Amino acid sequence: MESTLSKEQLSFTEKMEKFVKDMETRVLDTFARLNGSRDLQTRDFLYEEADYTVKVSRGKVIEKGGFELCRVKKELPPMIPEPIWNRYMQIDIYPRTPLVGMLHIAMYFSYQADGGDMVGGIMDITPGTIIDEDLSFVKSKMDKIFEKRGLDVREFRASLEHGNHKEKLKASCVGVSFFKNFLEINEEHFNLVKEAVETFFDVYIKVLEKRKDQKFSETDIDAMFDMRKRWLEKQFFWDPFPSTGLTPYEVWSMQDLAPEVRF
Repeated sequence: MESTLSKEQLSFTEKMEKFVKDMETRVLDTFARLNGSRDLQTRDFLYEEADYTVKVSRGKVIEKGGFELCRVKKELPPMIPEPIWNRYMQIDIYPRTPLVGMLHIAMYFSYQADGGDMVGGIMDITPGTIIDEDLSFVKSKMDKIFEKRGLDVREFRASLEHGNHKEKLKASCVGVSFFKNFLEINEEHFNLVKEAVETFFDVYIKVLEKRKDQKFSETDIDAMFDMRKRWLEKQFFWDPFPSTGLTPYEVWSMQDLAPEVRF
């Protein structure tokens, strides 16, 4: 069906494909550098609806870090229209230190059979122990990306700051969401999303490198496990993709469940 795409659309598929591959390299190189090993657990999940590849690193700094690539092959109602071309990537990090929260980045690019197209995604940090200095640092870097484009970043945070994401997950809301503000695929939006993902990942890693060897308390450990439990509850009970089976349990459990959860 990709043959039905225009020349301009095909050019964007190449850009988006390259971006996803470059991010995979960036992420896995970072995992290897921080953990001192390129050992990965890699598994392909092939279903009628979609194909997934999940790569997971485990080590001394990043207790568990995952990179997921997905290609949806058919309509997944009510969330995903029938695609012509699409790519989905997801990045999740659970640091070993409880002083840094969990990173979650998800991005979806799609040309659809109904003639529509979209860029959707979300990036945020879910903390255990809250260190305002670190979260303000991340937030300020994201703010600048939108400010220099004359965009109001509050429009891209509004969906994070209300409802389950804030109230149940207790996420930091320093990132942004493109899931409530789906973007049309064009040069301006591609560059915005590309810079947002790259910046959010890089700034998070700077925070992790700053905190990874600092002392922490039992209170910090308790806060970390409370956060991990909240993420588990999100996946099972109210996130529309894992909780309804749109994303298979085998996939999301390998990609983004914590390496240890306490009850």
